[in-house]
Amino acid sequence: MKILKIRAFILGFAFLISQQGFAQTNLLIKPINTIFDNYIGLKDALIIPDGKQASGAAKVLLTNLTALPASSLNTQQTALVEKLKFDSRHISEVNLVAHQREHFASLSNNLFILLKDIKLNQKTIYRQYCTMKQQYFLSTTADGKDPYMGMANCSKVKQTLPAVK
Repeated sequence: MKILKIRAFILGFAFLISQQGFAQTNLLIKPINTIFDNYIGLKDALIIPDGKQASGAAKVLLTNLTALPASSLNTQQTALVEKLKFDSRHISEVNLVAHQREHFASLSNNLFILLKDIKLNQKTIYRQYCTMKQQYFLSTTADGKDPYMGMANCSKVKQTLPAVK
């Protein structure tokens, strides 16, 4: 009888832990996808190029990064979010597109690492490589315009993160 009680306790505890992880994941689905949508808005502003619009988009991105529930992130994810906030802040503070694009490159790399680790993206994400500037960016299409050069069809898809169902 004592062994049955111990087994029941262990199973109950394991269930509780799994539910807590599920609840934490649910807390991140909407914010992570909003952050990705903010990133796409920033990328689109750099394609135009419009430094003032990019600055505004970066401010929105920074606000949403700051609002992420930190308790739902592990140590590595928290460090990546801090790097994303750093680059978003710098992009938001200037209107010079060349400088914004420098931080955008770092932002793109760190966001891809975070999205790949969290696995909550509701859209397929294409990691593309600009061969002319030798930088990566993320897109929702395989033939997206390049935010470094503002041109279509001058980048190559290097990795794809399928949408999580």
